[in-house]
Amino acid sequence: MDERSAVVVGAGVGGLAAAVALVNAGWRVQILERHDRLRADGAALLLWANGVRALRALGMGAALDAIAVRQDRTGGLRTPEGRWLIRMTEAGDRGEGLSGTVVVHRQDLHEALVAALGDNASIRTGATVTGLRLGDSPAVKLGGETLTADLVVGADGISSLARSTLDNRARLVGAGRVAWRAVVPRFRAPDVVDGGETQGSGRRFIYADLGRHGVYWAAEARGSVRPESSVGQLDLLKRWFAGWHEPIGELIAATRPEELLQHPVEFVDPLPRSFVHAGATSGVALLGDAAHAMTPDLGQGACLALEDAVTLGVCLGGKSVPDGLRRYEELRRPRIARMSRMSRGVGGVFAAQGKFVVPLRTALLRGIPDKTFAKGASALTDWDVPTA
Repeated sequence: MDERSAVVVGAGVGGLAAAVALVNAGWRVQILERHDRLRADGAALLLWANGVRALRALGMGAALDAIAVRQDRTGGLRTPEGRWLIRMTEAGDRGEGLSGTVVVHRQDLHEALVAALGDNASIRTGATVTGLRLGDSPAVKLGGETLTADLVVGADGISSLARSTLDNRARLVGAGRVAWRAVVPRFRAPDVVDGGETQGSGRRFIYADLGRHGVYWAAEARGSVRPESSVGQLDLLKRWFAGWHEPIGELIAATRPEELLQHPVEFVDPLPRSFVHAGATSGVALLGDAAHAMTPDLGQGACLALEDAVTLGVCLGGKSVPDGLRRYEELRRPRIARMSRMSRGVGGVFAAQGKFVVPLRTALLRGIPDKTFAKGASALTDWDVPTA
């Protein structure tokens, strides 16, 4: 079979992973990135066992071992006073509970993916895609320039042009929440013994040790994006989380304004009618947030993008492009639809607020045995590398 060509729109985690998967399957890949240089934001990613499995399937096991910090012996869910509701402990070799979970700095993972691309991939920065042509010969438009390929992969993130081209009714919807993320450098970070998540009334806080990088934390609150400066936002966070158990207050106090990232919590609803467009001999595929952006309540966004990438590479390794894309759709849609429903359901529970609702939620969570909760969490990671 002649060497086939792909254009991947977007050089985030999903786009780079898709490029690695396609290169591994014998494709020649060009990656288009709208920024002037390759970069990841200054935060971190939680990778559950399924995301780890996907990276190992891409041949990146050694690279992952070098950059990842294991989280499977700590974590769980607490009240603002610090009382444990659920402890997640290592159990089982298939990833029950938090077993196999790691945290990686986004920049480290980004650089590892770039290093894994090999000679059959090229990256073009400063390339802003202005249009996508469907039909039997899909093409990407860059201003006055048009690029054609056997496959176009839309990995252009939550505000995806590729998604709106395939199905303009699949739109971004606000969840009524806003999130902040930061990494506190090691020399400034407090000691962290147990990471995990803390739930309050309409607010939540997550933190994890990030090894040599320091400590990663993320916070969420009901409302919309705050207009204040980063200094003002940190002041708000200090007030909102005052009295919560340590090291929450210490982490916020140790964060500098330039380290703080803010973004609205949004999701795609409804999902696109299809994640692919298949022409006679070529086609288009969506993956990651471009296909199915979800609220972060399951912590599975990056993992699902990595699953997408591996699945796409498997499906297009030996089949024709149209047949491979149809198989990709067949494999991904049921799991994505299920995870999207679960994410919204869990988000509704965890975003609850009020003097009656929150105590009820706390009592219900306290009544769930740790092992039962761990088995439920394991269902999220129940994914293996598929066969074409």
